[in-house]
Amino acid sequence: MKISLLRLVLVLGIIMSAAPESRSQAQAKYNDSPKLVVGIMVDQMRADYIRKYWDKFGDDGFRRLVNEGFTFTNNHFDYTPTATGPGHASVYTGTTPAVHGVMGNSWYVRELDKSINVIEVPGFKGVGSQPGEEDNKGPGNVLTTTVGDELRLHTNFRSKVIGISRKDRGAILPAGHTGQAYWFEDASGNFVSSSYHMETLPGWVTSFNNQKLPAKYLKQSWETLLPIEEYIESMPDDNLYEGLFKGSETPEFPYNLPEMMEKQGYGLGLISGTPFSNDLVLDMAIAAIEGESLGSGDTPDMLAVSFSATDAVGHQFGPASIEVQDTYLRLDRTMARLLDYLDQNFGKDNVLLFLTADHAVAYVPDYLVSLGIPGGRFDSKAGIESLRTFLSEKYGEDLVLAFSNYGVFLNHAVMDQKGLDHEAVQKEVARFMLSLDGVAGALTATALTNGQFTEGIQARLQKGFNQKRSGDVYIWLEPHMTTGGSSRGTTHGSPWTYDTHAPMHWYGFGVPAGSSSHPVKISDIASTVATFLHSPFPSGNTGKPMNEYMR
Repeated sequence: MKISLLRLVLVLGIIMSAAPESRSQAQAKYNDSPKLVVGIMVDQMRADYIRKYWDKFGDDGFRRLVNEGFTFTNNHFDYTPTATGPGHASVYTGTTPAVHGVMGNSWYVRELDKSINVIEVPGFKGVGSQPGEEDNKGPGNVLTTTVGDELRLHTNFRSKVIGISRKDRGAILPAGHTGQAYWFEDASGNFVSSSYHMETLPGWVTSFNNQKLPAKYLKQSWETLLPIEEYIESMPDDNLYEGLFKGSETPEFPYNLPEMMEKQGYGLGLISGTPFSNDLVLDMAIAAIEGESLGSGDTPDMLAVSFSATDAVGHQFGPASIEVQDTYLRLDRTMARLLDYLDQNFGKDNVLLFLTADHAVAYVPDYLVSLGIPGGRFDSKAGIESLRTFLSEKYGEDLVLAFSNYGVFLNHAVMDQKGLDHEAVQKEVARFMLSLDGVAGALTATALTNGQFTEGIQARLQKGFNQKRSGDVYIWLEPHMTTGGSSRGTTHGSPWTYDTHAPMHWYGFGVPAGSSSHPVKISDIASTVATFLHSPFPSGNTGKPMNEYMR
């Protein structure tokens, strides 16, 4: 009996001593979250680029993301237009333009009778910028919170959220309404901000600008990273489909940047059209981590980095070019530098990183036509002029206020004065636009407001339609039809897969190695990050967390 009592005491002692520890461990697991979230946007990155250039990459950049992280191979934008502004907003708000209200990089506003830029918000001054260059910029046109806003609210603003990009919108939109944003100003060669975010630049930003890194990067020529004959994944260097730098007669390597600065009148903004601006953005991102002590507090911090040299080079040269391939080979090294830095300073398990794009891009349509593939250029200006003529003949007024982001805005005041039925006029406009070569389809605002489309292009159009901010009739073009008159260079913005299929890679905290072809959407990212952070979803969130697939 004494032995039994002794055993009972021992068992109870073990239970009592273990219970507090178990509760503590359970609590730690419940609140476990990464110290730092790093969101990477690669502007205009097609989902096929990593596999296309795989053999030329090193082991520590994109290959590390694929081999050690989790890849979603079937990630798409589920709205149109596919552009930088809506892309950045959708990733961080967890929803689409129908909800967050970012209709494009710019859009027509009826009340103002003009188009506004996505980050155009009157009343703010540039900070650290040239006088007047960066005024009236802020996130005020975004109608919802971001995942960063919710993290800040959740932690009573102990968490920090910072957005950094070459582009103003690439920094401001991810930073949200409560974070801080810094972007590159071509005129000065400095990273600047807005009085929306702060009154003066922090000391670490001033110190960074004082290094004059853009001028140092521009002292070199842009030559291919590898021998040019090894770029077998791309078309010949000199061809008819690539845009030219000012003063150049052919689009050929090498690009003598110092000479272009001297003889062609380029300023420090020249760096924006070269892969070296990605290196500059990473330099600034690391300076932000150290200057703000990101990832070192009791609550998680978030750093949003947007690499946009890929967009500038992609527009000018197209996805089949050696210039684009070389930009990604260099970005691979830039990513390796970032991953090495995070691993060494935080440890892989303490940082959550995701990489995606704000949109993809089409091949140069003229190049495809030369191969016998359907495509071409849609002259939107001529198309709208013919619409004006049609409406003038039918109703005695042209009725068109603007054509913005593939949408026709009609003059409601004149229509009301004439007693015209809005839905009937919309149908006439849609019917006429469908008669134009290159137009694949058209939907009226009435159909988009009253109907419910669940799949196909119509569903993507509806998720890009905001009842207050959108126009009266929206069109979409045939595959590989783009706007613009030049036969060189390319663009994006369509609802087709070459523009909607974007990469999605996760790495670090709680992320296993693996991949999934399960269909996911760009708007799923924000709620996935929030789930890792144990913070609320953004206010307009319509995406679904992907955490359960990462196993």
